[in-house]
Amino acid sequence: MSSSAGASLSEFYDRRLVIAPIGFDHFADVRNLHASALREGAASVLSETELDTLLNLIKSPRYSDLLLQEEIYGGWIDDELVGTASWHTNSDDGRAARISWVFVRHPGFGIGRRLVTEVEARAQHSGFNQLAVSATANAIPFFERLGYQVASRGVRNLGPECALPVAFMRKFLLRPVRARLS
Repeated sequence: MSSSAGASLSEFYDRRLVIAPIGFDHFADVRNLHASALREGAASVLSETELDTLLNLIKSPRYSDLLLQEEIYGGWIDDELVGTASWHTNSDDGRAARISWVFVRHPGFGIGRRLVTEVEARAQHSGFNQLAVSATANAIPFFERLGYQVASRGVRNLGPECALPVAFMRKFLLRPVRARLS
């Protein structure tokens, strides 16, 4: 694809993308998106065991419990859920908001950037100026482009059988994030 074709496709997605809160009624769509995006995006940086464990978690009832702890936003183009991002208060210290999930069906067209900008604005509107994210190796460059910096590396435990190698990243918001809050 030529760069002009990619740019016009990005503009198409940007014009058509509608970001809205996601509730329980859309969890089946969320699971489907998360599983397919994970297979396509993280398969190169996760072992087969890590990928299978995470996919099994997504299929499990426990995943609904994890999703219910989040403030989740979805990106919709027409009736298709093309991305999600979520955040919650960081349980480590309560001073930072933690971006928990960013999954995109069509990476590279600005959907993830728009979703992260949305959750950053929501967190900032709730009084947070520090953000944290645990990024797998494939997601580190994405978050660095958005102003996040690696603070340390370690493991994110998602349950007794699901631990992922991650980079713990931070971002400080010095001025209001511009998003289309509804």
